[in-house]
Amino acid sequence: MNRLRVLTEPSRVASDIGLLVLRLAVAAVFIAHGWGDVFGAGVSTNIQNFRDAGIPLPALAAPYTAYIQLFGGIAFVFGALTRPLSAGFIVVMAGALIFVHRGEPLVMQPDGSGSGFAFIMCMAATALLLLGPGRFSADSLIAERQAGPARTVEGG
Repeated sequence: MNRLRVLTEPSRVASDIGLLVLRLAVAAVFIAHGWGDVFGAGVSTNIQNFRDAGIPLPALAAPYTAYIQLFGGIAFVFGALTRPLSAGFIVVMAGALIFVHRGEPLVMQPDGSGSGFAFIMCMAATALLLLGPGRFSADSLIAERQAGPARTVEGG
């Protein structure tokens, strides 16, 4: 009798719950940041901030970043378009790591600098790109409907 089986054996339900938790956490962060970019500072302010940071094409990059965070985050709550949005989030966070946090340590510094947060968000998006949204998602429901009813094979 192995009491540690629950810790060592894979479980589809546990994996799907884990993906849901990860997806909702990523969604919450991106919605909060996107909300601030769209309704707080505003996209025009972010364009100037992107320009000041040396981010290429700030007039395209700032709105892209703001709107994918806000609306992509909302879609993530439902598990819709998870893989394409994950790719978009990776682009955003890679840009943050390259242009904003380049050379900063992973650990947050007293002045608030540090690349750890952008790094972990990039890796979380990468995990969701690779693993997908899990069973508790709109993407999964759509895939199930497209596949049709389950069929059994009869005979030997």
